[in-house]
Amino acid sequence: MAFSKKTMQGWLHVGYKIFSDEGPEGIQVERLARILGVNKSSFYHFFVDKEIFMSELIKLHLEHAQRYVAEIKKLDNFDPEFIDLLVAEKEIILFHRQLNKNADNVVFRKTFIEINAVVDCEILRLWAKEIQLPPDPAFKLFDLVRDTFYSRISPKNYSATTVRQIVDEVKLFLAQLDK
Repeated sequence: MAFSKKTMQGWLHVGYKIFSDEGPEGIQVERLARILGVNKSSFYHFFVDKEIFMSELIKLHLEHAQRYVAEIKKLDNFDPEFIDLLVAEKEIILFHRQLNKNADNVVFRKTFIEINAVVDCEILRLWAKEIQLPPDPAFKLFDLVRDTFYSRISPKNYSATTVRQIVDEVKLFLAQLDK
């Protein structure tokens, strides 16, 4: 039986989407095969086991994150440009959220931290300008806001409105501190 590279990419695409929405619990070979309309034997042909498949999903996420960082570097402001990018890259953000949510897995935690080290530097220049704080306190606040963001978003409520609500709460909080 011949298996195509397109079939392998299909497995990864569907797996990435399901991981983004449901986390590692959603990754079930039979379910993925049913969605793809293929025999599950092709999964084992390409990936041998779920551990290798998860490793390939992590590699794919790292590739997506590199592209995402390149897009952030092009931006001039947090709102609307960065928020629009966040919304456009929903699947990447939700996948990353799942890495954080499942940080008891060493590989997930390491990947989350590795990506944040690069992404945060790029976001910080936009964030500090948006909330009008110097870089150090802006970053400390961003770290807290990111955790709040990941705890509040879901595949169902993910939108520019949700992101703006969180940013507006931060701005209101900072305004109240100034009084």
